[in-house]
Amino acid sequence: MPIINEKGMCHGYGLPHETFSWAIRSEPGVVGAFEKVYKTEDLVVSFDGLNFAFPNRTDLKANSPWPHQDQDPEEPDFRCLQGLVNLLPNGPSDGGLIVCKGAHQASEEFHKLFKDEQDKIWAWTKEWYGYTKAGMAWLESKGFQWEKVCAEPGDLIVWDSRTPHYNLPPTGSTPRFCAYTCYLPVAEVSKEDLLRKKGAFEDCQSTTHWPNAVQEVVLPILRDGVEDHLNYRIPKSGRPQLSERAYKLTGIPYIETKA
Repeated sequence: MPIINEKGMCHGYGLPHETFSWAIRSEPGVVGAFEKVYKTEDLVVSFDGLNFAFPNRTDLKANSPWPHQDQDPEEPDFRCLQGLVNLLPNGPSDGGLIVCKGAHQASEEFHKLFKDEQDKIWAWTKEWYGYTKAGMAWLESKGFQWEKVCAEPGDLIVWDSRTPHYNLPPTGSTPRFCAYTCYLPVAEVSKEDLLRKKGAFEDCQSTTHWPNAVQEVVLPILRDGVEDHLNYRIPKSGRPQLSERAYKLTGIPYIETKA
């Protein structure tokens, strides 16, 4: 079985570039939702991973709540709509996404107050912020509540990148399985970013959810404490065969149109 961390994340084994991953990204009902939000069909997509969370695993450390937002706290305005496509029934006891409903509306106020907090949680990228106990208490004092998002197979869940959120593993008998999907307008992506994106696609890299900032997921995949020799970057089924729509989502066709 692939190595999956306690949060259910799996970014290796060629999974981000499997043909089925690209089929999900280019599914009209998925990409179409982002076209409506951004009011354009000219989008690029992230090369994000999958989430497999199995119940009753005893071989992983506990997945405690890890509330965070996937956007630079210095950037207070809406910048990105995150998403995931749910692939199995996901009810109250099936683990999954927990969001602090509506808290993105207080993001600017929050980060002004907590700009100089002493116990900041370390982040490997500026596009991530972890909420401390003090931050959680502030959200609660403002009346914001955490809500488990339940979904059916094929449902698309989207949220503002400023939204505090985390996930939990299943406590029932049903595993969790979902694919992360995130898009941005090509107009917001530089030619340099598109060139880096081309390289990432050709190398079958796994990236974060930001489609314009090609940040490769470089954490080692360890099996029994050593790098997993079964991990591979090129999908086992071969390089993905993309539809015309999927190929446009890589950003490659737009490179020559950029100044």
